[in-house]
Amino acid sequence: MRILTYLRCAAALLLPVAVPAQGLAQEFKGVNLAGAAYSSNKIPGRYGYDYVFPKPGEVTYFREKGMNIFRISVLWERLQPVRQGNLDPAYLGRLRDFIAEANQSGAKVIVDVHDYGRYRGVPIGTDPVTSGDFRDFWARMATAFGGNSGVMFGLMNEPQLHSADAWRDIQQQAILGIRGTGAKNPILVSGISWDAAHNFATVNGQALKSLQDPAHALLYEVHEYFDADSSGRSPDCIPASQVIGRLAPFTAWLHQTGHKGFLGEFGVGRSDACLQDLDRVVSYLAANADVWTGWTYWAAGPLWGEYMYTLEPKNGTDRPQMTVLQKYLSGR
Repeated sequence: MRILTYLRCAAALLLPVAVPAQGLAQEFKGVNLAGAAYSSNKIPGRYGYDYVFPKPGEVTYFREKGMNIFRISVLWERLQPVRQGNLDPAYLGRLRDFIAEANQSGAKVIVDVHDYGRYRGVPIGTDPVTSGDFRDFWARMATAFGGNSGVMFGLMNEPQLHSADAWRDIQQQAILGIRGTGAKNPILVSGISWDAAHNFATVNGQALKSLQDPAHALLYEVHEYFDADSSGRSPDCIPASQVIGRLAPFTAWLHQTGHKGFLGEFGVGRSDACLQDLDRVVSYLAANADVWTGWTYWAAGPLWGEYMYTLEPKNGTDRPQMTVLQKYLSGR
């Protein structure tokens, strides 16, 4: 989830809308479950106070709605307290437990490293944090989960680095580290500049299109919010007529490069205008399922309270956003 605002790339909105794919089903439809990456300024933090994992049974509601994938946010520092050291057994164990429950229900899990391209606040590639450290971390994660086809690896959430070329090289090292263990799990790569769909092609497209995966299982993950500045900080939304313009540039890039995309984060407020936007987003993704493999809505989890975008049911009652998403879901 992005925090700061940025300017949208107006020129990118002029790209043509891709022709809808006929007869293709969207493979993945789900939700972000946040909590395990909370209090990133408190490392390691206290479990149950500073951070939480999804409680037992958390997946049941969403599976019964027809969702089949969960993106769970974690912190590199909690998984690996010392660079190139062992993974923390307690934090890793809680992650394993959640994955086991989700997989048993028939759902897949994206492990989303929610560190914005940093380790203990230091950007990867800045002394002393190296791309080798990042590669080592992901090799260890691949060793832990490589035998589980129900796990997907989200390399890094919204990396705050200045160079797409540098970030490409860092991600390439992580990909090779994962594949070096023999793991074949799908890998989700991301872009700089908040990993935004609307300007991905212009900011990241040239650099990241050349990423290589020996297993040929890369997905390009992007995020997009539909408030005025794309920041995800407002309960208000842009007119529905502008929604597709934020997604079409990335769709065109996917068609041009032959890559597959995934909308890892998107969310809207509860107003009628926002719900119209949400309907248009998910309808558009379904119509372009030849290049958009799926989506995970932001967000749900036990600590969100009355957060404007939450999908967490209130006293057993669906949130308005779920009513819209339900149209595009089939029961488990």
